Amino acid sequence: MNLLKNVKIDQILGYFAAGQVAKTTDIIDMQGYDGCLFIAGFGTIIENGTLNVQVLQDTDSAGGTMAAVAGTAAHTVTAANAALTQSAIAVDVYKPQERYLEATVTPATQDAVLLGVTAIRYKGKMGPDANGDLLKATQLISPDEA
Repeated sequence: MNLLKNVKIDQILGYFAAGQVAKTTDIIDMQGYDGCLFIAGFGTIIENGTLNVQVLQDTDSAGGTMAAVAGTAAHTVTAANAALTQSAIAVDVYKPQERYLEATVTPATQDAVLLGVTAIRYKGKMGPDANGDLLKATQLISPDEA
């Protein structure tokens, strides 16, 4: 199976310098998909800070009544985490109850650099649209060494 041809990949939030302000992603449409894996990437994070990636859902594409789904991906940063130069939190929402999803990323107590959020929609009933939002999508099948 070729993963790139069986998922829809979108970067739904870009880079933000160190701070403690919540950031909200673009809204994605889940019609034709069974689930979405959200991956929030982080750069420098500070010990004892809290990182929370919360997914919200709505029946309205404008997102006027977005409500948080049950469950959270809050994480308190340890000294070992703070020593990392890159890290991520992943949240997988399978069979959301409403059609539209977005995520909020909230660094609290201490600053954190947000590298961005990527959404990977999967198991599309009709197969995904082309991954046109990517700068490049490359498939390598049994490649030789360069």
